[in-house]
Amino acid sequence: MPHPDYYKILGVPTSASEEDIKRAYRKLARKHHPDLNPGDAKAEAEFKKLSEANDVLSDPDKRRNYDTYGDPSGPGAQAAPGFHQEGSFSFEDIFAGFGGRQARTGPMRGEDLLHSVRLGFKEAFEGTRLNLRVNRSEPCLSCRGTGESNRKQELCRTCQGKGKIGGGSGFLSFGRTCPDCQGRGSKAPACPDCGGAGRHSRQETVTISIPAGVEDGAKLRVAGKGEAGRRGGGPGDLFLQISMEPDARFERKGPNLYVRLPISFSEAALGAKVDVPTPEGQQTIKVPPGTQTGARLRLKGQGMPVPRSTQRGDLIAEVAVVTPAIQDERSKELLRELAELNDTDVRKQRSANHG
Repeated sequence: MPHPDYYKILGVPTSASEEDIKRAYRKLARKHHPDLNPGDAKAEAEFKKLSEANDVLSDPDKRRNYDTYGDPSGPGAQAAPGFHQEGSFSFEDIFAGFGGRQARTGPMRGEDLLHSVRLGFKEAFEGTRLNLRVNRSEPCLSCRGTGESNRKQELCRTCQGKGKIGGGSGFLSFGRTCPDCQGRGSKAPACPDCGGAGRHSRQETVTISIPAGVEDGAKLRVAGKGEAGRRGGGPGDLFLQISMEPDARFERKGPNLYVRLPISFSEAALGAKVDVPTPEGQQTIKVPPGTQTGARLRLKGQGMPVPRSTQRGDLIAEVAVVTPAIQDERSKELLRELAELNDTDVRKQRSANHG
């Protein structure tokens, strides 16, 4: 496969000096560098062309072979059209156009982080601010996240400049893209400050606002507080997985709160005003005469806040009538008298209702 016109890519004549080539490359590389154009695939592709042209024309031997034979590797290096120099296709090459996985050489977004946070009932009801210590990373300032030093590109020792490693020869080869140079065949030495990682670990205190009414199992996102990106990519996000401490008074179902309300036999029969717990203290609720066990009494707007709104759920009191344990004869006598005046056959009444 013929090589591109490297002189045209750099915008220099074939008689350009080594200094002219270096100057042209620096000017164009600054313009199209992925660090300065995050997420711009066109700039990334142009930068790769510039790097390839500079790698050939700045090397006296490669430039001489290119000028003489049209190939930096010298005579006989060109293979038949459509074939690699080794006369084979790799599976990556065959399937690249059909969704095959290709090496990532451009900007890469940082990984997301996940932290678990356990809240008490009051914190969930009122909302709170947390100062969370997070172990994350930040881009290396020396190499701007590239992981490479600013020294001249060198032949990749892992793949010996081929851009692929592994797997035999023949028409179909099982080679894969070199992980060290991402298929370029050359790479700059690792940045001495970050060892080639492109980022440094650090511990940071992140202040996070928890909205009032947050639910158990909720996942909150804090943008840009994940791991640093690579090669100019943006940072990942921090996610908080919320879990709740159980509360002895309330059972929560969405924004509604449920509370058990024991009442006496006489309160159930005659009706009464009784106190019921709410998140903000005791509140009086009216029990209608004749209330039965299992009845639900509702206090509107006394439940949990709905996150990021002015609405609140309801508080629902579930009645449990407590039957007295009668010991003295006087009380038993009064109950017998009450039964004669008011009792009906409740089992017969129940059968009639279900008949």
